[in-house]
Formats: sequence, C-alpha cells, structure tokens
Amino acid sequence: MKELLKDLFALPNFISQGYYDPYYPELVWLHILSDTLIALAYYSIPLMLLYFIHKREDVALPPVLWLFGAFFITYGTSQIMEITMLWYPNYALYGGFKAVSAVISIYAAGKLFPLIPQAMALKSPAELEAANEKLAREIVERQQAEAALNEREALFRSIFEGASIGIEIIDMAGQTVARNSALEQMLGYGKNSRSHFPKDEEIHQELVARKRDRYRVDNPYLFWERDRYQMEKRYLCKDGQLMWCHVTGYLVRDSEGNPEFGIRMVEDVTKHKQTLKQLQHYQERLEDMVGERTAFLAKVNEQLSWEATHDALTGLINRREFEQRLEAAVLGARKQNQKHTLCYLDLDRFKIVNDTCGHAAGDELLRQLSAMLQTHVRQTDILARLGGDEFALLLYNCPLQQGLKVARSLKEAIQTFRFVWQDKTFSLGVSIGVVPLTDCQTYGHVVLQNVDKVLSAADAACYQAKNKGRNCVHIYKPNDEDLAQQRDQKQWIARINQAIGENDTDKTQSEYSQTSELADNKFCLYYQPIVSVGSHRFVREYHEVLLRLVDEKGEVIPPMAFLPAAERYNLMPIIDRWVISTFLAKQARQGREMQHRSLYALNLSTASINDENFINFLYEQFSLHEILPETICFEITESVALSNFSQTNKLIRALKYLGCRVALDDFGSCISSFAYLKQLPLDYLKIAGDLIEGILDDTITYESVKAINNIAHVMGIETIAKFVTNASILEKVKDIGVDYAQGYGIAAPHPLVTKPSPIYPEIWLERRCS
Repeated sequence: MKELLKDLFALPNFISQGYYDPYYPELVWLHILSDTLIALAYYSIPLMLLYFIHKREDVALPPVLWLFGAFFITYGTSQIMEITMLWYPNYALYGGFKAVSAVISIYAAGKLFPLIPQAMALKSPAELEAANEKLAREIVERQQAEAALNEREALFRSIFEGASIGIEIIDMAGQTVARNSALEQMLGYGKNSRSHFPKDEEIHQELVARKRDRYRVDNPYLFWERDRYQMEKRYLCKDGQLMWCHVTGYLVRDSEGNPEFGIRMVEDVTKHKQTLKQLQHYQERLEDMVGERTAFLAKVNEQLSWEATHDALTGLINRREFEQRLEAAVLGARKQNQKHTLCYLDLDRFKIVNDTCGHAAGDELLRQLSAMLQTHVRQTDILARLGGDEFALLLYNCPLQQGLKVARSLKEAIQTFRFVWQDKTFSLGVSIGVVPLTDCQTYGHVVLQNVDKVLSAADAACYQAKNKGRNCVHIYKPNDEDLAQQRDQKQWIARINQAIGENDTDKTQSEYSQTSELADNKFCLYYQPIVSVGSHRFVREYHEVLLRLVDEKGEVIPPMAFLPAAERYNLMPIIDRWVISTFLAKQARQGREMQHRSLYALNLSTASINDENFINFLYEQFSLHEILPETICFEITESVALSNFSQTNKLIRALKYLGCRVALDDFGSCISSFAYLKQLPLDYLKIAGDLIEGILDDTITYESVKAINNIAHVMGIETIAKFVTNASILEKVKDIGVDYAQGYGIAAPHPLVTKPSPIYPEIWLERRCS
C-alpha cells in the first residue's frame, strides 16, 4: 500500500494534460463549453449580490456573504484558466490561483461552520407560515389600535377645542403646555389671539422633554400631590383683572403608573362668587332683620302676655289673672296651712266723678288712685282691678290682724286723697271687705272651697261695709254672703224677670217672641241714629238699638244701673235674647221694603258670645220673623272681644256667614287693638267715645283717632265716631274722614216707635236727600 501511494503521487508518474488532448479532439470542445458555462455561473452570483447591495443600501449584509462572493469569483477564474491550459499550459500560475481559491474556500467554510447551528434553529416552512399568519393578525390589530388611537386623539382634540369650559394641559412642574380656545377667551385673549397653538405631536414632544427633565430631580411630584383635586384659584386676564375660577385637575399616568402630565378644567365662577358674596350680605341682612323681627315679636308677645294678665287702664293685674293667683293662695292655705288675707275694695262716690266730668275724668281718677294704692302695699302683695271701681288686694303670708291694719291704712289713704279735674276737686271713700284665708274651722269649711266662694265672700263683706255707712272696713262673716245674695235677688233678679214677663228663665227660644208684648211695660227699646258724614253717597238709615228699664214710677233707668248686676248673676243671655226677639218681631211688621231702607245695630254681651247655642237661636229668630239678616248689625265691645278672642272670632264668622254685619264697639279702649283687628272680619269700627271727646284739645288723641280711621279704611272697614256731643267735634270728625257719627250732637236716643229729632237738622236732611 505504501508503494502504491508513493507511485501514485510521484511527480514523474503525472502525465501532462496536453498529452491526451490531441488524441481526442471532440473532448476538447466539451471541456471548453462546460468550463465556460461554469465560469459564467460563478461570475453571476457576485454580480447579483452587487446589484442587491446597490438597490438596498439600507440592508447590512453579513461578512460571510462577501467571502462567498470572493469564492465564486476565484472559482470562475479557475474555470477560465482550465480552458487556457489547453493551449498554453502554465501549471505554476494555474496551481497558485487554485491555492488562493482553496484558501478562500477554507476560510469561508470556517466562517460558515458556526452558522450551521443557527441555520438548524431556523423554523420550518410550516412554522414560518404560521408565524407569518400571526404576524399578519398582529399587524391588523395594530392598525386597528392605531386607528382607534387616532380616533380617540381626534375626539380628544375636538373636545379639547370645542368644549365650552376652559381646559389646559399642565406638566408635572405646574407649567401650562396648552390651552383650549374657551380658556383663551375666558382669559381675554380672544379666539384667534395666539399666533401658534401647539399640535398634538408638539404637545407630546414637549411633555416627553419635560418628563426627561423631571426624572433628573429627586422628587418627580413637583406640582401634583394627588391624582384628582378641586380648588378655586385666581387667573390673571389680559386686561389685568383677576378672575376667580373653579379648577378640577386630573393626573394622567403612563402604562407603568408613572405620572406624565395633568389636565385642568377651568370654570369661571367670578359672578358666582359675587352672587355668593351678595347672598351672604343679604343673608346677614336677613339675619339682622330676623333678629329685629324676633326681638319685636318677643316684645309684642311680652306685651300681649302683659295685656292678657293686666288691666289696660290702670296697669294692675286683671280679674282673670287675680283669680288664678287667688286660687294658688287658697290651695296653699288649705293644704300647707298658710295664712293670707283678701281685701275687696269698692270706691264710694266714684259715680259722682263720672257723672260730673265724664268718663275721661273717671279713668284718670282710677289711674291716679291705682298708682297711690301700689305705694301702700308690699311688692309681694297682689293688687288687681276687678272691673269698674272695684279692686282686690291679696296679702301673702299676712294674718287677719295685720291684714286689718293694711286695710285701714288703705281706707285712710283713699279718704285723704284728693282728685283734681280742671277746676273741680273730689274726695272719695272706700268700702273694704276683708276675708282671712286660713284652714281653721272658723272659715275653712265655708270659704275655702274654691275661688268663686272666696270672691263671693269678699263681695258680701264689702256690701256689708257699704250697708254700715260706707267708707269702712268689714270682716267677712258666714251670713254676709246670704245677705248680699238676698239683696241682689230682691233688687235685680225679680225686676229683670218681671221686665221680660216671666220668672222662669228656662223659657224656650220660640216663646220669647210670643211674650215680648207683655214685657214692653218694663223693658223698652230705644234707638239712636248713626248718620253718614264722610260722603254724599246713598246709605241706609243706620240706628243703634238701646235697652232701657222703666221702674214702677215710670222713670227710665239707664242700662249701667242694672246691667252689671245682670252680668254678675248671668242674666245677660236672657236679656240679649229678649232684645233680639222683641226687635225682630217689631221689624217683621214693617215689611221687606222698609227693611231694605234701614240698618239696625244690636249689642251682644260676653255671655251670649260664649253661648254655643246662641247662633242657633239667631237662625230660628230670623226664620221665624222672616227678617233679612243683612239689615242687622251686631256690636261687640273691644274689651269683650279681647277677653275671649277665639270664641269672638268664631261667632263673628258665623254671623257673617248668616249674612249679618258686625261692628267692634269702643275701639281704642285697649292698648294693642290692631294686633287683633286684622284677624276679625268686621264691617264697622266704632271709635271709643273718650277718644272722640278728646280730639278738640289733645293733639295726640286727634292723631290717634286719625291713625285708627286710616288703618280701618286700609282694611276695608268703615268707621263710626261715638260721643259726638257738639258741632266742633263733628267738624273734627269730618276733617279726619270718619264715615259715620253718633251722639247727642246728632240726635238723642228715642223710643223705637218715634222718629228722632236731630239737633242739627241740616245733617239729617243732607243724609236723607243724598
């Protein structure tokens, strides 16, 4: 084998290529053609690489491809040399060139060998096809995402630019990157005032640049402290004015949760702030007004509370409040063995002052006397005016003997008191009944049953003091009350029952009209004209019906002589019903034509107002006598109305529903009449006589009457002036604008069967002819 290999590779044994070519000519062209084609094939591959590199400058080819290009060029050249060797054999050149080709080939193979594992790792055609399909889907999805992103960007842009509220984009340091048109206009720069508004990509680039700068500092939250906030801040407008805005900020984060930029929505609240400031000012003013009104109402309530418990004329507590305090004292005396003393005071010769100088003088006397009495009692004692010229004094924790000393000191003080009115001087006396309030057997089983018993006992003791000659003090005894009741029953109960024609007070309502004729010889009806002085328009003949009592001698007794006793012993309901039934029976005889021409006023007492069946009695009487309700006006005094306002209001509304008219009499005699006046549906307001009498000489009284008249007219109520006693008062009344006048200066009361004879016939004729 060794010899064989040695002979094979021995140089002498190699035969030159030219040795066999001439012997086979047909093989020479075969070599030439095949080598040429092989060389062209080798040369074409590097040319194609050069063309690819020329067209795709962006593609970086790996170095191994350059080696393969050199390899193909050297082997192509080797094939050309194969052809030349047929004619010009140069084995040295040919062998050297082949050696170069071999080096290039080995070097390329060395470079190619590491690429074999990578080539082996390449995916199969099926895998490449699946990857291509996946890549195609991802490309479609990315295109859709880009389209949605573009759509969202366009939507955001349209919202950003078209929003009516101001919007600005803020970087993390609080600097403004972009503002929309609404914010620019809000700040006063106008819609197209900016020379350049940044586009989306410019805003993005600006934010990216600022984001890079942001990461260079230790704290990236230079301005934003939370993802969302609301605040009010002021913006500086172009004109230099400061504008209050409500700002809502939102922090935008990237996919990794890092803050990128912020969006602020800005709303102009300057007018809102101004409105709030004005509202706050109005609210403060309203609170002040409410405070003032509350203080006023508190004062009014305090005044009303005071009026409900005090006498308007004297300022002393009234009968109702006194009875409540007396009840507490009686309870203390009965259960806690306390000792108190009750004094009942009735002035002597008081009627002389009233009859001589009028009611104004009597009222002033009562005021002065009340003030004087208060200086003679302790602050813990209770001094009250029960009505008229009657007073009561409750001495707390005061035994009988000490109470007698107080009563006698009061008697002496009143006896020495002098009342001066104009050019007249009057002296008075007082009859005092004293009742000890104690739980001993002497008085407890008789007196301390209830307040009515105590007051009745005090009244009886006072009456006994008058029987003993007046101006003295009398201590209550059990038989005093019986004597007083016997006196009243003999003097008034019998006479009043006789006057209405029947002692039986349980007579039915329909029987009053049937027995009215029997009573005419005792009770009789008078009437006094009320004439129109305010205008020349046509008015009805207006009269007030008055009650009189004729005694056995034929003398006419005024109502104030017997009505107090009738009120005390609950005879007023009988009297009121007698007056109403008797008057309606007389009116029924005149016919409907006469009824339409006249209007009559009838007075109602407290007892009738509080009588729940009284309105039913009126319905029966109007139906029985067929009287038009609108021809009747019922008068209620102010003091009666205020003593039981709710019941009075209820009755007035029932009378108005029936069709009757209602007048409030003696208006102005109480302090706060206006507080109640607007709540009552009245037709007429009769101004108190003492006010009318004072309008000549007293400017304050004149203005008070004028104010009452004006307020009544505002409420749609007509006014009537009482006690018009002369022409001077009448002229004043006309100047004030009062609608009607009544008094002895117009006409005196006359019996119901006769016509009045007015003192001033021109007034009467003027009314009749108008």
